[in-house]
Amino acid sequence: MKNHPLFPLKLFLLPGEFTQLYIFEERYKQLVRECFTKSKTFGIAYSGKLNLKNLGSLVKIVEITKEHSNGELDIVVQSVGVFVLERFYFKAPEKLYPAGDISLFDTPFSEDLVSPELLKLYRDYFAEKDHPDPELLWQPTLQLVDLLKGLFLSDFEKMDLVQLEDKASLESYLKNYIRYLQLLEDQEKNVYQNIYLN
Repeated sequence: MKNHPLFPLKLFLLPGEFTQLYIFEERYKQLVRECFTKSKTFGIAYSGKLNLKNLGSLVKIVEITKEHSNGELDIVVQSVGVFVLERFYFKAPEKLYPAGDISLFDTPFSEDLVSPELLKLYRDYFAEKDHPDPELLWQPTLQLVDLLKGLFLSDFEKMDLVQLEDKASLESYLKNYIRYLQLLEDQEKNVYQNIYLN
């Protein structure tokens, strides 16, 4: 896609993820109004230095939740895909906002349900701790994007996920990630117990 609207941010969203954005610069107010009116996507180009593959999130505007008296906007966006930024333009032709040439990046994400093994490991991990959406946790089945809500992956961990080859590799990554979190927590408990006993 040539000259696709871009919003550079230090933010990476996985396909299916939602987030809220506060829009206050004139150039991005223009971008949001145009994309919302035309039901067009825009790219969140990840602006961190370690984004060596120039990955970004393609998003659609789900809702403008508030329009302030000064024209600033509160919006909700949902990621609909991942892209590679091939070329960046500081301004799109005759626009205030940036743009870029992007190509969509195939990811192992789909609307398939997670395996029973991964779901059990996930539930066991949260058995004695808070989950951001407790009702979701105990649904009989979960899609991958819903399962990820409680894990709070970093942007770079998300980038690792989308570059995996298939769903089996993705599930294996997440199982190991949850076991790693469990190991860290067990080590912390042991440290506190040792301090208390001493």
